Amino acid sequence: MKRILLLVFMAGSFAGFSQTSDFPIGARSAGMANASVCLTDLWAIHHNQAAMVGLEQAGVAAYYENRFLISNLNLQGATAVLPTPKAGVFGISYARFGNKFYNQSRYGFAYGKRLWKFLSVGLQLSYLNTTLAEGYGTRHNFIAEIGLLSQVTPKLRIGFHAFNLTRTRLAEAYDERVPMNFRLGAQYDFSKKVKVAVEGEKDLELPPVFKMGVEYFPADVFAIRVGVGTAPFHADFGVGLRLKFLHFDIAGSVHPVLGFSPKASLSYRFNVFKKK
Repeated sequence: MKRILLLVFMAGSFAGFSQTSDFPIGARSAGMANASVCLTDLWAIHHNQAAMVGLEQAGVAAYYENRFLISNLNLQGATAVLPTPKAGVFGISYARFGNKFYNQSRYGFAYGKRLWKFLSVGLQLSYLNTTLAEGYGTRHNFIAEIGLLSQVTPKLRIGFHAFNLTRTRLAEAYDERVPMNFRLGAQYDFSKKVKVAVEGEKDLELPPVFKMGVEYFPADVFAIRVGVGTAPFHADFGVGLRLKFLHFDIAGSVHPVLGFSPKASLSYRFNVFKKK
């Protein structure tokens, strides 16, 4: 029993480092301190569904993270995204955090559409499964998300994402609810080689979190990433390899007390519709 409660406490105490239920997925964004509300890649389905609109190829991807090198604190994720010529972008996602004593799994269906040349919108409906062992049982919930992305100038974009719009109740006792949070960020592309992203995140019941990340391409196929975040403070770094259809990224986060968290993701992109 004590072991279960300890794991639940640890999962909750990491909320400032990574909001419970709103799983940060993808080693590219992890290397930039998860300042990812403006990033366009396959993992945008987990960060801001509106950013999927910039994808030109379909793709599938998988992700794995081991938090603080503790075997019981693993995060896995997967996604599949399909851009269409006129109907918008469709995607499905999966994420799971925890172990047999305490775990949360989320399955989502997302849609993104460009409304105007400068503005895109994305929506996602997710099914959340929360399990706590020793007779506490399982809870099933649905969560709604919305994202916006504005291309203000050719180099500047601003993104917004809201998670759990309905403030879904997780348990009747103590009126416990799935965390609701908002993210607002900006990304500036100084050149094709250098991108800088800044972001603020606010959970309704937690202190605000601020993040900043930089992505640098010394070569067309190789990327270096660094980032920092607050509440609590953590430093992040990563590298990425971009081949024609295959992208491989690794990252690490360093917490001043809890230690190191390694992360890796692999994605494969392919053409479905012929370009005009």
